[in-house]
Amino acid sequence: MKIPNTLSILLGTVLILIAAQWIFSPQTAAESLGMTFLDGDGRNTQIRDFTALFLATSMMCFISFFTKQYQWIFCAGLVYLLAAIFNVLATNHDAPIAFTSLVSEIIFASMAFISAFLYKSSSYK
Repeated sequence: MKIPNTLSILLGTVLILIAAQWIFSPQTAAESLGMTFLDGDGRNTQIRDFTALFLATSMMCFISFFTKQYQWIFCAGLVYLLAAIFNVLATNHDAPIAFTSLVSEIIFASMAFISAFLYKSSSYK
């Protein structure tokens, strides 16, 4: 199997599993990220935003795999690159860096960008 296909499927699978956890067991999903499971509107926001993030980026990976269009997985990588950047910039607001999340964001962004580059490159065609 070719590298960009493997990266797309692997990343999409990991992200859809995380999304499923937010759908079926959001309290466990929040705790796995070191977060307090919020109440009221905060809980609604927490569940919908994290589910949307992981499900949408997973779909981008799978669309890229099926269409072989690099733009889809590139966009997923961009989301995780920005998450990593804002993970660090959150320190400007007295928030600690979430190192586990930062490592995951860098890995996800790297996988997506490598896949996008290989899909786009003429050597893959």
